[in-house]
Amino acid sequence: MNRRRLIRLGGIVGLSLMTFLPAVTTANEPIRVSTDDPLQATVDQAPGGSTLILSAGLHRGPLVIKQSLTIRGETGAVLAGSGRGSVLTLAAGGVDVEGLEITGSGRDLGHEDAGVLVLADKVRVARIQLRLNLHGIYVRGAKDALIENNHVIGLAATEKEPAVAGAETMLRADAIHHSPPGTQTLMGNGIHLWNANGAMIIANHIQHVRDGIYVAHTDNAVFRGNRIHNSRYGIHYMYSDDNVIEFNELWQNVAGSALMFSRNLQVAHNILRDHSGFRAYGLLLQDVEFSTFENNLVHGNLAGVRLQSCNSNTIRRNVIYGNLTGIILDSSSQDNAFTLNRVGPNLRQIELSGPPPPTEWSVGSLGNYWSGALPLDLNGKGVSSWPHHEVDLMAERRETFPVAQLLIGSPGIRAVEWALSRAPVPGMRFITDPHPLTRERSE
Repeated sequence: MNRRRLIRLGGIVGLSLMTFLPAVTTANEPIRVSTDDPLQATVDQAPGGSTLILSAGLHRGPLVIKQSLTIRGETGAVLAGSGRGSVLTLAAGGVDVEGLEITGSGRDLGHEDAGVLVLADKVRVARIQLRLNLHGIYVRGAKDALIENNHVIGLAATEKEPAVAGAETMLRADAIHHSPPGTQTLMGNGIHLWNANGAMIIANHIQHVRDGIYVAHTDNAVFRGNRIHNSRYGIHYMYSDDNVIEFNELWQNVAGSALMFSRNLQVAHNILRDHSGFRAYGLLLQDVEFSTFENNLVHGNLAGVRLQSCNSNTIRRNVIYGNLTGIILDSSSQDNAFTLNRVGPNLRQIELSGPPPPTEWSVGSLGNYWSGALPLDLNGKGVSSWPHHEVDLMAERRETFPVAQLLIGSPGIRAVEWALSRAPVPGMRFITDPHPLTRERSE
């Protein structure tokens, strides 16, 4: 048999085999998943790198993804849990999930039940509607997660406080947190990060949860463009360094942002407004160091900004107005610098908890703009030629008799404080801005 005949025979055999072999689905071809398909088995059998399209309708979970896959939901696709454990668990790196409604997690805080539980690096969770879950999205020990454009609606939006044994004890134990009435035993967090270095939390909408975004032991992360309301703390944050928190809007929570035990933070262009309650701070800082807070709007809170045991921070170009108290400065906070801020009008500009600590109230001969001050600008440069004092007349009386708070803003108190601000009496608690601005400045 010559060579030409051998080649011809091989071609015929090859065509015959192709006719009878089944077609092979490649990883590049989307796999459509109907509501009748066994979801977990379909996901397990998909080739790595595949894209699965979940059809509109109800898909039964829970679901665990153990390899790198892309999951897309058609409009109306719902992944529903069984009421126990987490609904969707991402246990492999590189998973991308988008466009679903996820509902029905368990309610066990001890087991960290969540709508989405992230356990692997470099996952993306986007455009997910999360309802009737304990935590919305929980990232645990996973790096470089991208969590964007999700909407988390917590249990407190739809359910009443359950009548269970021990509920009263739980309420008393949680009273220190001053959670919204009727929500304490329901509350998980909207987005919960633990040891989640490099996370990107972008443009999420979170409401009716315990803490909108809870962050612990998470470094080099970015929190940008999130909207959080009707919860306890908008952002509750501790032991996390070198992070960026910017362009977020937090409103009508019990408190806005509580940042604690952290350093090297960049906190900029946030709106922190309309927080009311016993601890209704717009921005609460505790044990925060070497951080910058700039171009934030802090408005309509019980207290605008509080610094407690905070050192070596820069607070500049912020607008702090319309609060009961603008700035609360504890004597435990030292070597912080305030410059180019607009302070006021607030009912009380500053509250000093203890003797005034060492603080820079101007940087480079540029102080702050204080509403109600009487500056004297002799050279037309927008900086007063004489210093401005802010007096906390009721400081010691407030500590001894808390009911003295009721006198804040009364005409008599304000008149005395105004007079004392021109010539403070020795022993009076006050701060001095040596170079107050005569007009607001943005440069």
